[in-house]
Amino acid sequence: MSLINLDYSGNYNRLDTEKMYEQIVSLPNQIEETYFNQEPHELVRFYINIKKVFICGMGGSAIAGDIAKSLFEDKMPIYVIKDYNLPNYIDNSTLGIVCSYSGNTEETVACFETLKHNGAQIAMITSGGILKHFSREGYLIKLIPGGFQPRAALGYLFFSIVKVLEELKLISNQKINVKLTLLNLKNKLKLISKDIKIETNIAKQMALKIYRKIPVIYSSNPKLYPLAYRLKCQFNENSKNHAFSNTFSEMNHNEIEGWESKNPNLIPIFIRDFKEEDKYLNRLQAFQNVFNNENIEFLEIYTDGKTLMGRMFSTILFCDMISYYLAILNKINPSTINYIDYLKKSI
Repeated sequence: MSLINLDYSGNYNRLDTEKMYEQIVSLPNQIEETYFNQEPHELVRFYINIKKVFICGMGGSAIAGDIAKSLFEDKMPIYVIKDYNLPNYIDNSTLGIVCSYSGNTEETVACFETLKHNGAQIAMITSGGILKHFSREGYLIKLIPGGFQPRAALGYLFFSIVKVLEELKLISNQKINVKLTLLNLKNKLKLISKDIKIETNIAKQMALKIYRKIPVIYSSNPKLYPLAYRLKCQFNENSKNHAFSNTFSEMNHNEIEGWESKNPNLIPIFIRDFKEEDKYLNRLQAFQNVFNNENIEFLEIYTDGKTLMGRMFSTILFCDMISYYLAILNKINPSTINYIDYLKKSI
């Protein structure tokens, strides 16, 4: 089977018929539009005495909650719910953020009903659907543009959560943080866009190394785990490729033993931070020494940027592009989700 040429534009035109590339590289524009152009909601003054936050969502909408938890859980308890059910201790001191790009996600709508029944304070992030209809009952809502694949609308979803938390005074103003994040993203795009040749395009190079293999992605610490999980999901949805994820140091207590099988179809990928704490760094280096001794090839993705938010989103953009290039190598349309669509129609 001949290998796709990632430097030939015709391959993108032939396979990416629904313009996933344009959706991926729109991330900086999504952030600017969402963070800097949204006015505070008029109902903010009615949200008071919030003690904990539950972010409810599934798939591409839920990853925004995972990132928010990593970035802001030191300010207040944040829980991410990817299910129909919520715990019984939901009450009027709970802020429930229901996050569904379509507004019709079955599990998220069920969470809305539970939050409402238990008297929680509710905010909504959606492009329409049932949740937009329910917002007329008097809820804080952030409406985002439609027409995207949910997984490609992360800028709209996450920074709408940021705006909700800011407006409710649950986190400090993030303006400088967001500006630095945008700078990171714009610089990263100059290095990994599809018109940059393979010789200098690290995202294309990594996709070629992953081609025909199953990635096993490890974050070097739990704060970065949303990046590993996001990349796993992007390989699944964009590339139609199996992938798995875990984090240090949890994987040291179980999954590490699986590598004794030396399965040649697997390729480990480490998402690392230059500012790593020694307790994680020592474990990671010891594990990589095992791979070096056994001649097991592995890949490393380093975060870069001055802030954790900037490092996370720069890495997300980079990893999204790897998954996109792998989709092209796999000769498939990165937008289609045939099995997901089939499942939705079958239940």
